[in-house]
Amino acid sequence: MIRTLHITRALMTAGLLETIRRKDLYVVVILTVLLVLGASAFRVFGVQGLEIFVKDVAFTAIGVMTTVLTVLIAARQLPEEMQRRTIYPLMARPITRGQLLVGKWATAFCTAGLCFIILALVTLGLLASLGIPVRPIFVQYVLLKIMGIGWLCAMVIALSLYLTPAANVTLSLILAFGSGVFNRLLLMAHWEHDLNALWLNLLYGILPHYDYFDMSKKVVFDWDLAPWWVLGAMGGYAFISGSIWLFIGWLRFRKQTIG
Repeated sequence: MIRTLHITRALMTAGLLETIRRKDLYVVVILTVLLVLGASAFRVFGVQGLEIFVKDVAFTAIGVMTTVLTVLIAARQLPEEMQRRTIYPLMARPITRGQLLVGKWATAFCTAGLCFIILALVTLGLLASLGIPVRPIFVQYVLLKIMGIGWLCAMVIALSLYLTPAANVTLSLILAFGSGVFNRLLLMAHWEHDLNALWLNLLYGILPHYDYFDMSKKVVFDWDLAPWWVLGAMGGYAFISGSIWLFIGWLRFRKQTIG
């Protein structure tokens, strides 16, 4: 266990340095600042209620950019190691493929999570400078989003072992952005049937639910704090579902020929 932690820490450090070298975060921060400032420009007209519009634009931008950045970071973890053949020095060390898989997930999770926190703090500072308040539910929004990032990293890394990089990015983005739409369409298509039907509940449970981790609209409309047991339940869902995704990826990775 201690050795796995050391391996994970080393991989995380390398992953963070790689993200800084690629300058992905800089572009996202600049775009977020421009979107928030662009939305705030409407306030010069003195129209009441534009604070909600500015917050909606800001948190929508955070959500979209965080999701895209998370998918791109997670999707390149293992494929790039194989393409650049840097995976051979790693596998030459006493590292199991399971440890490498967990280490790559932790690298993607910490890197994407750090990028999200920076984006959230930048946006919070911009809103504060514009005199737009944000209620304490913002803390729950951040915590839930971090859980979602961990879940999304697990899914993307697992899919990267079965699909090409381009197909993985495309499918992951569709599943992430379309999860809420797919689930609603499923329920709407079978509204006339009993929603307690076993097959419907099984199918609904199998479908990805990345939308569960989004509380941005509640922050925009200044909701009160949600019960903390709800966040605990979501943490359990993220852990169990993410572990299943990593296990699915490990089933492929443990027998995959590298070369």
